[in-house]
Amino acid sequence: MLSLIIVTEHIIFLIYIFLFIFSTIGHGVIFSNLISKELLSKNIAYQGIIGFFSLSLISLISSYFFAHNYIHNAIIHTVGIIGFILFIKKNKKNFEDFKNLTILILIFLIAAYVYKNHDDFPYYHLTYSLNLSENRFIIGTGIFSHGFRTFSSIFYYHSILYMPFIKYFLFHIGPLYILIFFNFIVIKNIFENYKNKQINFLYYFSLLSLIFVNIAFYRIGEHGTDRSAMILLLLIFYYYFQLLNFEKSEEKISTNLNFILILIFLASSMKAIYYMYLILIPVILFKKKYFQKFFKKKNILIIFILSLSFFGNLTTNYFNTGCFLYPAEKTCIGKAEWSIPSKEVKRMNIHYEWWAKAGGGPGYKSEIKREIYIKNFVWLENWIKRHFFNKVSDTLFGIILICLIVYLSFRGFSKKKMFNRINSIGLSSYLFPLIFLLEWFLKHPAMRYGGYVLIALPFFIYTSSLLEKFNLNKKKIYSTTLVFLLIAIIVFVGRNIIRLNKEFDIYKYNILSSPYFFIEKNISDTIIDLGNFKVYSPPPGKMCWSSKTPCSYARNIKVKEFFGLKVVYRDDW
Repeated sequence: MLSLIIVTEHIIFLIYIFLFIFSTIGHGVIFSNLISKELLSKNIAYQGIIGFFSLSLISLISSYFFAHNYIHNAIIHTVGIIGFILFIKKNKKNFEDFKNLTILILIFLIAAYVYKNHDDFPYYHLTYSLNLSENRFIIGTGIFSHGFRTFSSIFYYHSILYMPFIKYFLFHIGPLYILIFFNFIVIKNIFENYKNKQINFLYYFSLLSLIFVNIAFYRIGEHGTDRSAMILLLLIFYYYFQLLNFEKSEEKISTNLNFILILIFLASSMKAIYYMYLILIPVILFKKKYFQKFFKKKNILIIFILSLSFFGNLTTNYFNTGCFLYPAEKTCIGKAEWSIPSKEVKRMNIHYEWWAKAGGGPGYKSEIKREIYIKNFVWLENWIKRHFFNKVSDTLFGIILICLIVYLSFRGFSKKKMFNRINSIGLSSYLFPLIFLLEWFLKHPAMRYGGYVLIALPFFIYTSSLLEKFNLNKKKIYSTTLVFLLIAIIVFVGRNIIRLNKEFDIYKYNILSSPYFFIEKNISDTIIDLGNFKVYSPPPGKMCWSSKTPCSYARNIKVKEFFGLKVVYRDDW
């Protein structure tokens, strides 16, 4: 009987992983069909990323009207699966992509088995999504804890994965889907470029990006909301380079502009800091002299939907904290009952910058006042000591090693020395990545705020621009590329096997017994009871985990109604 239960759990786990990813692709197809039929020419993985954006937006809007319970989510996924089936049946090419994607999912499936998620997962990531599944949107949730003030579309995406039997046990799977879609897109682009004899800068940039992502971001349990956005950032720059330097077809320029906009808005909905990358769009439009053409009628709908996403994100932030972009104090408008006090917002804004500049961490804390520490490079010496060594330096060493190995491997097959020709990419291809890297270093130099990719970009750009100038044997390029792709996948799978062995030794996690991640069971206290609405709080020193929601770390709160929505507030602020 026990073995039957275990087998059933594994079957349910696998069925839902495939069901959710196919539903996501189906919603991408529906979205593409509605806003721009040109996007339908993109392959199955592009539809997956578009669907991730679409479902996150649907989840955000619907949360104001419904709890994301079984019925709500079943309807959403039924629509998605229908869209997916119609897409696959459309032509043989889509069916071939479906088979290849299925193989890729099976290869990367090992990463879905996680015992311990990252430290913020039990604190608020799991609880935030579960709250959306069990309740309508609650105004003022930022009062529950610091974590609930940080909006991310990943939480909204995960909330619609709440389904019978599996419940919340796939609330970590979104980043794996992003990783799989990324791999499919990049691998497909590499082989298409090879087939079309376009072995240029983009070819090598794609290969370097794929190797880096699969080696550096192998542990899905550590992705949180940060690494998915960074993976999307690599795609953003790929299409930035392509549109700026290579693409000449007006139809493809329009399609890829739409896609890069979706990428930027999706990444920004995970971390608001990525809105700054919108500056890349006018650069492309002016360089291609495409500004007026882009704002023609057929692009009005996608511009409207992206604007809806932007204002939806800002509004949700405001209803959580009283700030449109928490913790930017200047965006805190008015003094609503649920607003975080301006002194607290300012204090937390300083705290996040202080933390990013290595002002404090496990076992240490700078004695310099935070307001002074973050200014005039007072922080630099401590940052080098505490953060550069060894977090940045290890990543930097890995990036240089990847670039060196790839460069020497391809360089060894060169028939001739370098061509006397100008690189296919211009100055702006170097300029903006360096500007973004400088902004990161001056304001928030922690690796989780984009550091991994921003540090990698200059090296990938330089290495790719060197390699494209070699006259290489085509067969050797193909075989060398295959070797690197296999190595990247083998390293990804191998590192996950090692991780699972460690989790088995340390936590006694045996995936044969259960595919589910660890959940600590807490008996929460009821701190507010209004009959049909209750607020819970974990025992002192404990985290909310999957306890009944809404779960608040703050206990001195009150609740009222506002246009049918529950509002949480505090009188003592």
